[in-house]
Amino acid sequence: MLTRKKNKVKLYPSENVIEDFYKALVGKNERKLKQVHIPKSDVFYVRKAIYMDTGTLYSLDHVERAMYLEGLLRPDEVLEPKRPRGYCSYDTDDVR
Repeated sequence: MLTRKKNKVKLYPSENVIEDFYKALVGKNERKLKQVHIPKSDVFYVRKAIYMDTGTLYSLDHVERAMYLEGLLRPDEVLEPKRPRGYCSYDTDDVR
């Protein structure tokens, strides 16, 4: 039996997640639709709470990464969990 190897779709982080999603949906662009990485809703809430508390607006990727490194998100819930971002001193090599 022959099996077809799936092509991996490259996801990308975006600050305009909802807009990107709907543009791809309206444009019927399946490739773009598959590329949109939508973080868990917790990431949006935590980012807003940090902003309300500190006045600093971190990127969604930054907040998602911090939540992952703190153990609040699983690897399957994060965009490229093994790739260090360098947002902080202990984010140079993934120890998980």
